[in-house]
Amino acid sequence: MKPLAAVRNARVYHKLIPNVVSYENWTVIDGEHIELSDEYKQFLKERGHELQSKAGGAICQLIVQNLENSVDLGRKMIKNEVFRGILTAVSDPRKDGKPAAI
Repeated sequence: MKPLAAVRNARVYHKLIPNVVSYENWTVIDGEHIELSDEYKQFLKERGHELQSKAGGAICQLIVQNLENSVDLGRKMIKNEVFRGILTAVSDPRKDGKPAAI
């Protein structure tokens, strides 16, 4: 799953007792509606879960680091390797922000 898709997906919360699965059902600040899909709701109901929608939920930020092969710089270091890669940062649309870096 791509990082932004992972952050945008509706979230669920389940405590063992009571047997209730809470799921997000809300419209965020930019107008996007986030709700668990009917397919997933049906899947949970078929397994005996009681469902409860919540207008609100957790907000997160995500950074994914994809490291490529190490590069030998040809000099003595404590660790003789420097890794090159790509950082992918995404901001949760629930808070209407954006990733930033220095």
